[in-house]
Amino acid sequence: MEMVRFLQDQPLFGGVGDAAMQAIMRLMRPQEFAAGDVIVHEGEDGDSLFVICSGTVEVLKACPTAADPLGKRIAVLDVGDVFGEMELIDMQRRSARIRALQPVRVLALSNGGLFQIYESDLPTFTIIVMNLARELSRRLRCIDELAVRSPSVAAPATAD
Repeated sequence: MEMVRFLQDQPLFGGVGDAAMQAIMRLMRPQEFAAGDVIVHEGEDGDSLFVICSGTVEVLKACPTAADPLGKRIAVLDVGDVFGEMELIDMQRRSARIRALQPVRVLALSNGGLFQIYESDLPTFTIIVMNLARELSRRLRCIDELAVRSPSVAAPATAD
């Protein structure tokens, strides 16, 4: 029951009732990773989203000028954060690499698990999808703010 409460306190499962959360817990797979492990590889097929239960990960994007050969760090995610959700929505390959910065425990929900929620409990599925949309919108707003503040994003030059 403690894990159910933990998940209900996270943005992805906010508003999901106890009974529905118990059913969802049966669909989630616990996984553990050591510091330095790559959890998700950019460009690979993805079929799961992950909720961080403990630890911290970094999000790396391939970049030829990055000091780290694994890519440029674009975010650090902590307990309660979700990654891998984009692949469940757009059915594209993984958009970034995720590497554990310290030992990490996650719960993984597969695309098939999400579809089971859709088939068995449409109101809960709707809450989860709306929560995903809110999270993606929040991230997009953060990127917008970074773009506005970044000196490398300049107005196009005009020819005289």
